Amino acid sequence: MVTRTDYNEGLIHSLPIVWSPLLIWLRILFLSLHLLLMNLAAVGPLLAIWLDIRSIRRDQPEVARLGRLVGWCSLAAFALGMVLGLVQGLLIWLEGADAYFAALANVWDSKVIYGFMEIAFSAVCLLLYLAWWQYGKRAAMWKRVVSRFLAILAATNLLYHFPTLFTIVGMMARGEVSVDPPVDSSEFRSLLIQSEVIWFTLHFWLASFAVSGLITGMFCLKRLPEDQREATAGAAFTIALVPTVCQIVVGFMLTTSLNSAQQSRLMGGDPLCTALFAISLGMALWLMHLLASLAFFEREAKKAHQASLVLGGTILLMTAAMLLSRGGV
Repeated sequence: MVTRTDYNEGLIHSLPIVWSPLLIWLRILFLSLHLLLMNLAAVGPLLAIWLDIRSIRRDQPEVARLGRLVGWCSLAAFALGMVLGLVQGLLIWLEGADAYFAALANVWDSKVIYGFMEIAFSAVCLLLYLAWWQYGKRAAMWKRVVSRFLAILAATNLLYHFPTLFTIVGMMARGEVSVDPPVDSSEFRSLLIQSEVIWFTLHFWLASFAVSGLITGMFCLKRLPEDQREATAGAAFTIALVPTVCQIVVGFMLTTSLNSAQQSRLMGGDPLCTALFAISLGMALWLMHLLASLAFFEREAKKAHQASLVLGGTILLMTAAMLLSRGGV
């Protein structure tokens, strides 16, 4: 039976955290970079497929080269994201958050090893797709379909396993759910219907499309010839804009799914958390304005770089607000 427990109004009393400002801000920085990289790793393969199909339908080999670039960047982002994930684990260990590793151990046999195997499987599938596309022969339709299916497997595997696994482990570490260890597969599946897991997963999915779409649009402006640049870049920026707008609803629902103490810190109980959260919301609205301009009006490299900085700042500030409101876990 999964139950939700209440927090104290102060720091989470059940976690023996050694509160170090340096460590917590390092965690915020590395976690922000980690999430951004995993956003690209998760949806970049889907945009590579889109560019793959577009290049064939319109007979545009330059678009195919761009698609392969997006794919290889997604694979590189995956590798670097995993490294930063390990760095994040090291920082948590240095903070002395034993409850986090205890929660990880409780699901290690049932889900964590399996989850990491699935994540590794995603990397292998993406590598095979890119190698087949770049070096193999795919003249036959069935070969193109099979190769793209590998990329779809890579993306969907990562989109399912990455946000759900680590959200649940974090909730267990913070004492938001109680389970009888070791957690078996049925108990783990029951945790998937927790509102915070659902809304954070949707939040991660939308952020992944926003990040991948913006990066793809920037590549379009830089690498495509003028006669192909406008239409392809506009479509890519639209892919970034639509999920960013949808984050208004999903972000609100995610905030309401948090425990009462965390909501209190974000809504005025902690001045720093509230300020970071408020500024991040303002930057998200600014990002929507920039993406709308890029999608429908001015497709300029300068504005795209500005949008990328605003996106990075939004992710950084939201990560800081959420992590600090959770007491650093």
